[in-house]
Amino acid sequence: MNVGLYSGAAGMRVGQDYQTLVSENLSLQNVPGHRRSVPVFTTDASQAGTPNSSNTSGNPAAVRMTRVFDFSQGSLEPSGSPYHVAIQGQGFFQVREADGSTSYTRNGAFSLSPQGQLLTTDGATVLGQGGAPVTIDTSKVGTVNIAADGSISMDKTQEGSLGLAHFDNPSASLQPGAFGRFISHNPSDAKEGLAANDHVIQGSLEQSNGNPVEQMADMIQAVRLYEANQKSIQAVDDNQNQLITNLGQRPQA
Repeated sequence: MNVGLYSGAAGMRVGQDYQTLVSENLSLQNVPGHRRSVPVFTTDASQAGTPNSSNTSGNPAAVRMTRVFDFSQGSLEPSGSPYHVAIQGQGFFQVREADGSTSYTRNGAFSLSPQGQLLTTDGATVLGQGGAPVTIDTSKVGTVNIAADGSISMDKTQEGSLGLAHFDNPSASLQPGAFGRFISHNPSDAKEGLAANDHVIQGSLEQSNGNPVEQMADMIQAVRLYEANQKSIQAVDDNQNQLITNLGQRPQA
């Protein structure tokens, strides 16, 4: 086995996957509450073959890339809609998926259905405290208010409360699910309500925590990584051709 060729090919694969990761971040830049993916590079052979690894060759000389999610706070921007909410802090809104499971999201771009249920942009049901859907009485005429603790009222009449949860270590507890939401490896990791000093802000949306300028710089870096490994393969190939040529030449009499 030519280690140089295998290492170069593995590096090109990593560069390609790095470009894909950055492209995904850029394409989701305008999705409220989006959590960007960040690459982690390693030459640790024990990472070979893991589900998030971009290299499964087992070559100890090859670099590998895994991806993790950045759960840091994004900037908050006013939206003007009374059904849009953002979380200042590290909490999550709870959502009922089509299969009945619970997922977690930072995207608070909610809307009200004709039946008075609070829905996500893709039509999933937003859960309230206790796991029941958030329902607002549409027969009433008044202003909907969502307090800092997630409680919902209309003209001082309690209508319910948003289902909120937080995790001590979201990177370890959460994995990606449908529509940019997250599901928990272990539901018991989810702690009811928000953490201390966290609060809900009505009429605002959290922006993606990815920086488009940084993402473009990462894209350039990914391209250079790919090209550098491509050139290393070409160099190894040229050296092999030269060696074969020299060995094939007969000594002059």
